Amino acid sequence: MASALEGAIEPGACPHVAMLLASPQEVAPTLASFYALGAKRNGWLFHRSLEGEADADRTALSAAGLDVAGLEAAGRMVFSEISIGITVEDYVHAWEPEFEGALARGFDAVWWARFPIGPDAEIIDRSVEYDAAWDAHFHGRPCVSLCLFIVRDVERGARRDQVAVNHDAVVG
Repeated sequence: MASALEGAIEPGACPHVAMLLASPQEVAPTLASFYALGAKRNGWLFHRSLEGEADADRTALSAAGLDVAGLEAAGRMVFSEISIGITVEDYVHAWEPEFEGALARGFDAVWWARFPIGPDAEIIDRSVEYDAAWDAHFHGRPCVSLCLFIVRDVERGARRDQVAVNHDAVVG
């Protein structure tokens, strides 16, 4: 995963990347690699968890080798919980004060990721509107974004085409 992410995220670039995963077991190692790369590149790390899941996400990322406790203690990483019913407007803008604050503290970019979407087709279809608004708002700004999608092999090609519309790169 690490080499695939490094290839999709060139130094100094701030892409909006989608990654297609085959199973939930791939989520924590992928996110751990993404955040480790962000920390290495002077990024401030922001993780969005589903409501009630931040502690489980911390545990999973720590088990995957990311020094979550150290990053949080150093002010380099934050976890934020959202409900699945969040509006598009809040999804895009609610964390902006933290984003601006991190840049003001000297970080080169914000490295942002969220919980995985899928494999339920309805939730993946619903995410398109959110990803479009995200891409429109953060395009050209110092924000490296990773959107994870769990997809079934039989749907991989169609889902790749669907998420490619609002992402600079699709991995997997």
